Amino acid sequence: MTRLKRATIVLPLVVLLLGAVVPVLLERDDSVRVSGVEVREARASGRTAGEWAKLASEARKVGQLRKALSYIKTAESVSPGTQYATELKEIRTASWRASEAERLSRRLTEGPIDHVVFGEDGAVASAHRRVTVLPGESLWTLARDLVAAGRRVSPDEVAGGDRDVYRAWDELTALNGVRELEVGERARVPLSVVEQTALADANRRDHERIVAASSALAAGDVDGAARLRGELEEGFAQATAECRLLDDALTTAIEERTARLELDRERGLVNDVRDALARVPGMPRATRHSDRVDVLNGARAALSEAEALRGGVQYSDAAELLVRLLSEETRFAIGTDGTVLAAKSTGVSYTQAARQAVEWVLERELRCSGRSFPHSNEKSADEKAWARYLADAARAASEKGVNFTELLEAVDEAIELRLPDPVIYFAD
Repeated sequence: MTRLKRATIVLPLVVLLLGAVVPVLLERDDSVRVSGVEVREARASGRTAGEWAKLASEARKVGQLRKALSYIKTAESVSPGTQYATELKEIRTASWRASEAERLSRRLTEGPIDHVVFGEDGAVASAHRRVTVLPGESLWTLARDLVAAGRRVSPDEVAGGDRDVYRAWDELTALNGVRELEVGERARVPLSVVEQTALADANRRDHERIVAASSALAAGDVDGAARLRGELEEGFAQATAECRLLDDALTTAIEERTARLELDRERGLVNDVRDALARVPGMPRATRHSDRVDVLNGARAALSEAEALRGGVQYSDAAELLVRLLSEETRFAIGTDGTVLAAKSTGVSYTQAARQAVEWVLERELRCSGRSFPHSNEKSADEKAWARYLADAARAASEKGVNFTELLEAVDEAIELRLPDPVIYFAD
């Protein structure tokens, strides 16, 4: 009985001692063994919750609020609980304020400028843009929002008694009158001093460019004037009388230069045609037939372009001449081996077609002596060459299985002829 009482008294003391000792052991090492199993602190992508929270704080300091929000949410997922609730709320509030500041900036300071007037010194005399009035807005709330937009903060960060708000309200009432705004109306909003200064600087630079462009144009530098005209920054200078005069003068100068260039081009093309016509006779058809065709086709294309530059038919005679020359040049064809391709039409004999083709290649008529047997020795060299030519033509046809007699008799048929190269027979 005494032993049981002692055990009953000692057991609670042991439990209390264990409860006191275990937390101490856990505080000393985050990798303790519980029932023989090692327990490590949770991590995500190699970082602990505390490390993710530190990254979130650093990102927030440099304005990277999206990253900060992502980091703090990761910290919470690594160590579930509400220990980062304050940081999460602060980051979300900062994100909302940044979004609100961006919205106000786009609405009140980045829209198109509705009206601007420059003084004689180039400074902005008056300027404003228009914004649509939303429900609950007044000139006072617009004044506060203008100040917030200029500072890139949310409206709740602007104190109600801020002097800048009063100055903005004075400007708004000067533009719109002291009155209650109607939802949906387009209220006038002043431009900031910074924006007015930037406009004035751009306007001065534009006017300097207009003067420089006019001087360049007067000196004959059309490209320089056009470049300066293209560098104008704002539309205000472009609406001035000085800029309109520059545009008119520049248009005239460009048109005149274009006309001169086109005239020079036309003259060059016509000269090319003349040169081509002069070169063709010096190119033997027998050896340079394809070159003659190319030169004549090039001349015809050049003449067509020259006429198109002025939109007329001022070169019709030359065009007709080129058509005739090309027609004659393509009347027959010469193969790569020197053979002549001739189309014999109906009603024309073989010898007539062959003679025309030979004279075409030689670019002259065959000379006739008028002599015949028994004075064959008095015949011309062309007549003797012609006899040899026909004999070889007959032999070549026979070798290809063609009945030469049928060719001679086919007067009423259209036939494609392939004749021997005449140059070796009729060489001077």
